[in-house]
Amino acid sequence: MGAGLREKLDAVFKGKHSRTLLFVGIAGMALIFLSTVIQTGGSNKPNPSVGAGQLTSQEYVAQLEERLTGIVGSIEGVGRCQVMVTAESGVEYVYAVEETQNVNRTNSYNGDEVARETQQENTEQKYIVVDAGNGKKEALVKTERQPAIQGVVIVCEGAGSMVVQERVTQVVTTALGIPYNKVCVTKLSK
Repeated sequence: MGAGLREKLDAVFKGKHSRTLLFVGIAGMALIFLSTVIQTGGSNKPNPSVGAGQLTSQEYVAQLEERLTGIVGSIEGVGRCQVMVTAESGVEYVYAVEETQNVNRTNSYNGDEVARETQQENTEQKYIVVDAGNGKKEALVKTERQPAIQGVVIVCEGAGSMVVQERVTQVVTTALGIPYNKVCVTKLSK
């Protein structure tokens, strides 16, 4: 039976088309193998669920200042403006945890009646850890809380007008969700 199989295989691989087909098949398998090696082994990209899109508090504040400068500068009568935002603290990360809870109840009987009942609860929390690449393990970030805004100072050319001050204050308080007393709008010196 082994000799018959060998003869059939030899007959298949004698033609030019069969050799071409065999070569294309081997090349395809090699490309698939290389794509998996390049994708996993040569990549220094972080896991998208770990560390992706995280801003430092300085980057967050700088981004806010830039966006506010654009918005405030487009208000009628404002003119040139500068914006400064202060934040209360840094970015807070909330990590995903796995929680297990055990409850043990023990009853002591005195005849048919329960004489004493005891209950013991044990709760254990562990951070969920994922592979971050290059053999590193990191805790999985569940949410990221940006720092609370402590105050905003806007210095602009049109702040001599009470109407402009009111418009600017209203825009900033609405955009950031902060109270009026955390916003200061003053006139830009010449």
